[in-house]
Amino acid sequence: MTSEEVPNRVRDIFVATLTTTHIAAFPDPLPLGVRIGLVAPEGSSRERIRVRAEHDETGYFLDFYKEGNDGETSSHCRIREDGSITPLENLILVHPHFGDPEQARQERERRGAHNKRVKEILQAKNLFF
Repeated sequence: MTSEEVPNRVRDIFVATLTTTHIAAFPDPLPLGVRIGLVAPEGSSRERIRVRAEHDETGYFLDFYKEGNDGETSSHCRIREDGSITPLENLILVHPHFGDPEQARQERERRGAHNKRVKEILQAKNLFF
């Protein structure tokens, strides 16, 4: 292991915590600070997943962003080296429909502002598709 890699024991915890068919594509060794796109075994899933391992004052972590097969669901979370998972701000891909045009407009604006902020976060981590 070099200083640019996640220790194997921590990588193993990340692998055990992830629940995805893409796990076969998880790199070994796992580099720090590099965005990695995980590809599912042929034909098993169209989900798109990107991960990035980092280290901070509390230890190693893996930021994970997944866009579901349906294009309407996504997941953004952080996995810590103890196996704990923290949900992070996520895109709002599905929106409610309102009969009131003013309420619909307000919801579009709220969702647009939220998604803009989350896209900026994901782009800063190089996790956005």
